[in-house]
Amino acid sequence: MSVATLRVEASRQRLRLAMSPPPQSSVHRRAARTGTLEALWLRWRSLPLVRDVVDSVASWWASHPLRPMGRVAGEASGAVVRPIAQRHPWWLMLGAAVIGAGLARARPWRWIFRSALFAGLAPQLAARVAANLPLESWLTMLVASSSSPRARASAAAAATPSDAGADPLAS
Repeated sequence: MSVATLRVEASRQRLRLAMSPPPQSSVHRRAARTGTLEALWLRWRSLPLVRDVVDSVASWWASHPLRPMGRVAGEASGAVVRPIAQRHPWWLMLGAAVIGAGLARARPWRWIFRSALFAGLAPQLAARVAANLPLESWLTMLVASSSSPRARASAAAAATPSDAGADPLAS
């Protein structure tokens, strides 16, 4: 092969690489191949509303005052639990069952809405969702919520003529 032919082939190869779609990450490939929970999460995460909610919660948690304490507690508990799990896995499972029963009895999920911990989440979430919804959907929702069901029914009846052959201006 001549030098010119090699250059043309190299140029074609560069064009093929430039025009091909970007490669998926290994997580995307593995999730798509196995059909696991990761694939389902990636599909859900690609929806705009879900993405906004997840991003709002993540940014809220990033600035939350309990986040550093949670990280320290997680690292400390990992350092304590790991040796116990390696030596006595059954004790660890028994402890997890006792803690789970205690949580079920205490029902801490009922405390969420009474707590000041989540005070900043609702406004931030509402603002992000409101910023990403198109204006037409806000107007449609406003019109639908502001009119009564009777007014909507009468407006629909007025829009469709009941007597198609009768023309009020013809007489």
